[in-house]
Amino acid sequence: VLFQVTAPYQNIQTIGEIYLCDDDGITFISDIDDTIKITQVTSSIETLVNTFSGQFKAVPGMADTYRHWQRTYNATFAYLTASPDQLYPFLREFFDREQFPSGSAHMRHFTWLDANFIAFFMSSNYIKKKTETLQMFLQNTRRRSFVLIGDIFQKDPDIYASIYAQYPDRIPRVFIRKYKDDDQGQRKLEKIFKDIPRTKWTTFETGDDLPKDIQFKLK
Repeated sequence: VLFQVTAPYQNIQTIGEIYLCDDDGITFISDIDDTIKITQVTSSIETLVNTFSGQFKAVPGMADTYRHWQRTYNATFAYLTASPDQLYPFLREFFDREQFPSGSAHMRHFTWLDANFIAFFMSSNYIKKKTETLQMFLQNTRRRSFVLIGDIFQKDPDIYASIYAQYPDRIPRVFIRKYKDDDQGQRKLEKIFKDIPRTKWTTFETGDDLPKDIQFKLK
């Protein structure tokens, strides 16, 4: 749904978008930083460089796989990120340039009360924000299925494991990006996901590692 906003007595107009989904079908909920966009959040310097220097770079193969899932399952998409919403215009350019499926973006707001960008980006507040967003989707639908996609470099596994524990029948698959030679990370994931069937979660490094066809029953 498109809508237009106008500021009274000012020559300011903008178009906004609302993404709707019914109670059935599938939504892919994807993290952004280091899941589909290379940010390198484990390094403050690399985070700044990859956020403010040049064009955003996509994780190879992710857009192709997302578009395939969109076509195959008539799916909707939602994107979660710890980044401030002031960066949305740049993220939108990135989505359009790389041809990711359109979808809602769920971000935080950077204010003058925040110490600096890195402190804001790394703060644990994003855990609460992501959890609330996931709960919003699940609490406002009864039958819709949600596939969760994130990375190991922050707290996505912990967030997704907590949500899965509450809605195991609504989350058919969880995909976590990590480096293939990260054995320590693999052991960490196996501990976090110990209560999730191994057939319901897997890891990947690029979009080419993700399954094109996901076996699950639509509710």
